[in-house]
Amino acid sequence: MKVNTNIYSKELKRYRNSFIAWSVSISVLILMEMAFFRFLIKGDMLNLMKIFFENPFWKKALAAFGWSADGLTNILGYYGARNAIYILLLGIFFSILLAGKILALEENEKTAEFLLTKPVTRLEVVRSKLAAFITYLLLLNIIILAIGFTGLEIFKGDSDYRPVAFLIYSSYSFLLMLAFGTIGLFISLLMKRGRPITNISIGIVFGGYLIDILSRVTASTEKFGYLSPFKFIDTGVLRPDYGLEWWRVLYFLGLSFLLITLTFIIYKKKDILI
Repeated sequence: MKVNTNIYSKELKRYRNSFIAWSVSISVLILMEMAFFRFLIKGDMLNLMKIFFENPFWKKALAAFGWSADGLTNILGYYGARNAIYILLLGIFFSILLAGKILALEENEKTAEFLLTKPVTRLEVVRSKLAAFITYLLLLNIIILAIGFTGLEIFKGDSDYRPVAFLIYSSYSFLLMLAFGTIGLFISLLMKRGRPITNISIGIVFGGYLIDILSRVTASTEKFGYLSPFKFIDTGVLRPDYGLEWWRVLYFLGLSFLLITLTFIIYKKKDILI
């Protein structure tokens, strides 16, 4: 699997500023959210929220977002609930938007002719650009892992948590971002003239998230949740038996592998407009 170092380096340089901006934004948001935890457990806000949890309707609605009265009093449960709404979604947007333009940009900017006339194969182009995407995705998740762990340690107070559970949840987050990234990569090749898929990407992410939320509200809609990749991430970080389940990991890796394979096949045969 040969990777062209020139293309790889060029892609890293091209998206470096974007990566830095996303990384800083997510890191700041993580620390801000974690700082709010102490305010939550020391003030009257948690008592006010318990009123909602006593109401059967609001209890189900809040549980759909991963919120529970007991979970919010634990630093890791709080991180998982808040992370699912903000941090995880931002990471997914970064992944799908970057993957959605990393192959299509050359055609959109009409520089594909310059790239494809060089002594490189199309498969080499895909591998090199894919390597750049995965590099930035890994770096982003390492940063999220480091900042998240720092936030947990600084603001945990008397709350205790299992670091292993945090690592497992972070692994699920990376797999989910990877899956959405490959979705963006695949869809970008279906567009003519490498058109941006920003609006489509936003729709896919929010659509998948909404399907997952609705599937958690009632038993009758539970099965529809399997239409969304969000369904396959386990957010039960406070369970004693919480761990990486093989069928969830297999789903994410299988979906990503399938879409990457289709990307190679389509790009190899695709009529690139120049």
